[in-house]
Amino acid sequence: MLRRIAFVGLVLFALASCVQSPVDQSHDLVLGAIYPLSGPQAPGGKAELAGVQAALKVAQTNLRLQVIDATTPDAASAAVDKLVRDYHVPAILGTYGSTLSVAASARAEELKTVYWETGAVADPITAQRHYVFRTVATGSALGRMAVNFTHDVLVPQMNVSSPRAAVVRVNDVYGRSVGGGEEALARSMGIQVVDVIEYDPRAYDAEVIAARLAAARADFLWDVSYLDDGIAIWQSLLQNHVSFKAAIGTSSAFCMAEFSRRVGYGSVGVYAADKPDADISPAAMSPAGRALLAKAQTAFGGSMDIPAVAGFVGGWTLFHDVLPKLSGSFTSESIRAAALKVDVPTGDSINGGGVRFGAAGSLDEGQNTRAAAVIGQWQGVGVMKILYPAAYATG
Repeated sequence: MLRRIAFVGLVLFALASCVQSPVDQSHDLVLGAIYPLSGPQAPGGKAELAGVQAALKVAQTNLRLQVIDATTPDAASAAVDKLVRDYHVPAILGTYGSTLSVAASARAEELKTVYWETGAVADPITAQRHYVFRTVATGSALGRMAVNFTHDVLVPQMNVSSPRAAVVRVNDVYGRSVGGGEEALARSMGIQVVDVIEYDPRAYDAEVIAARLAAARADFLWDVSYLDDGIAIWQSLLQNHVSFKAAIGTSSAFCMAEFSRRVGYGSVGVYAADKPDADISPAAMSPAGRALLAKAQTAFGGSMDIPAVAGFVGGWTLFHDVLPKLSGSFTSESIRAAALKVDVPTGDSINGGGVRFGAAGSLDEGQNTRAAAVIGQWQGVGVMKILYPAAYATG
């Protein structure tokens, strides 16, 4: 009888050992992180990850990030599988790039693992998802910001009676999210969209795009490009003397310091719609937001650009406003439930925004409804000033 009891006990112990248990809070928690740390998107991916790591320092938590470099959608999806299979992570942060995030977040949703998007803006990332959360603005919101600025500020200042606009956009989920938002809102505001030019960022002719824009004779250009192709198109416009009353680019190109550095004086005067960097008016932040920004910059080790700020806001929200609220153990379900209760007032984030995710079952479930977006302008080589909204303005 004693031998039978011992045998049954061993069997039960073996079975229990095969069951994946949630990570207990008394031990180091491992979370996944997927960013492009090589390839063309590496500068932004590295900066965004550095922002997340700065948030980890400020939060002083004992969790650890298992980081994987992913430069293609297939690699991003495979990274999710590896993190869940080999490290049993309950949540994954990422991804900077929209095409990467669409693939990675879809796979995480299938595996019922929380995906925490810190930078990518394409609208479908959070559409009809239950385990995906995003702390930055959507692409369509950035597109609408460009159109609102054109309608509210530029058209009256320039006294344009029948404004005409042209849209240039990459032919992927990022370009169509931002560009689609621009098209729809412009038409409702009485701005005529005279041409929409879609192109493949891996195979395009900048001269052909410039010629088509010259023929369109638009007053305003709204451009949704990546860095290398955005620079090539803008340089072609300059070389062919194609002019506009104003040109507004969006994230991933026109807002980046590399754009101004490589284009030089040809960048001066160009506008950009994007998430804020750390150089916004202090008036946009509450006292708590300003105090947190000082800690963030110390942990980061200097000035924080747009991806770094986005990474910090995303990481801080998870490390400070979600995980400490859990009791007992960390699971995807408990993280998801706590995230839906986050309520950070506007101004308390270091970018002037706040955090409140769309409620479960709503169309914007998992999307931060208090995410910040701004319009900046290159007013010198490497000198970007925020102009809109007024609370954020530095120039």
